[in-house]
Amino acid sequence: MEYKKIKEINEYKSESINPMKTPDTMYELYSVPFFTTGHPEYLHGSEIGSSKVIVQKNDILVCKINPRINRVWVVADESNCQSIASSEWIVVRNAQYNPYFLAWYFRTPMFQQLMTSEVTGIGGSLTRAQPKRVAEYPVPVLPRERQDEIASILGHLQSIKYKRKNELDLLDSLVKARFVEMFRDIPVDITLSDACRIITDGTHQSPKFKNKGIPFLFVSNIADNRLTYNTEKFIDEDTYNELIKRTPIEVGDVLLSTVGSYGHPAVVEDRRKFLFQRHIAYLKPDYEKIDSYYLYALLLTDLVQYQIDRHVKGIAQKTLNLKEIKNLKIPLPTIEEQRIFTAFFRETNKSKVAINRCTVIIGKALQSEYHHVWGD
Repeated sequence: MEYKKIKEINEYKSESINPMKTPDTMYELYSVPFFTTGHPEYLHGSEIGSSKVIVQKNDILVCKINPRINRVWVVADESNCQSIASSEWIVVRNAQYNPYFLAWYFRTPMFQQLMTSEVTGIGGSLTRAQPKRVAEYPVPVLPRERQDEIASILGHLQSIKYKRKNELDLLDSLVKARFVEMFRDIPVDITLSDACRIITDGTHQSPKFKNKGIPFLFVSNIADNRLTYNTEKFIDEDTYNELIKRTPIEVGDVLLSTVGSYGHPAVVEDRRKFLFQRHIAYLKPDYEKIDSYYLYALLLTDLVQYQIDRHVKGIAQKTLNLKEIKNLKIPLPTIEEQRIFTAFFRETNKSKVAINRCTVIIGKALQSEYHHVWGD
């Protein structure tokens, strides 16, 4: 495949604007914080405190701050307002290219590796790609028809992936609505410690890790409120037998992240051996009082999440202490009522599992198309 340097195909000429000089004008602003919404924000000039760059429809924006996050945006020109962007974006413009083809290329692992290879700054959250270096990076040269075809295929796969994600969100909303419908009249007068036999955290020791053996899990292993066992840290049987005394893990126990990305629960659903670090709380339900999946759903409710947010400590690294977890106030309906909810939850979860499998397949298809087109 033929390649050119980005600077050889980039037709963009930087033009700055100070929105404060036109305080009553409404602008369409492409800012880094709004990237996750998928849409620009609309602000009057008086609300924008610094100069921006003028952009236009089909410009490709590549974020230079923290390039490992891989933020790429195509200017959509969603309104009649002047489109502007923050200086944290590198702007690429070329009328002969399909902008979505270029955007897909800039999202590839190959290009992301380039973006993160020559950054300035210290630490992952403070790094920046250097525009002069990025201008030297390669971009593929393909006929427009082939670009359109690739962009269409990848866009279609991504659209399906988003639809599956929306279905998951709807199922989560359905579960929350069912929870509120069933239990909104139950008094919130029980502490979590009254409903659990054990509330503690993972080992505070630093185990001697092995290349293989029993998985040792971290906060990152609670993903999408499920427990994953992908880890590079393992312990041997003797270490496991010693440390398991603190947290006698069984099917039905609930884990809760307490540091960084705090407040995410996961139910232990199989009998495989594992242990975990102290940044994960360990909740063993009193099964005569509380059902595991009721507890799981309860921890995700606005009622409990509000309490968690209110009680976390720290600034740079927010932490939820065990004392605060034990004192969480919860409604506690009869165990029979809880099990009715659990049956509903399990049926809903079957649909989520099927959708997740579909999402994984779509993700693999996207990677396959990347490899087919760009060999990476």
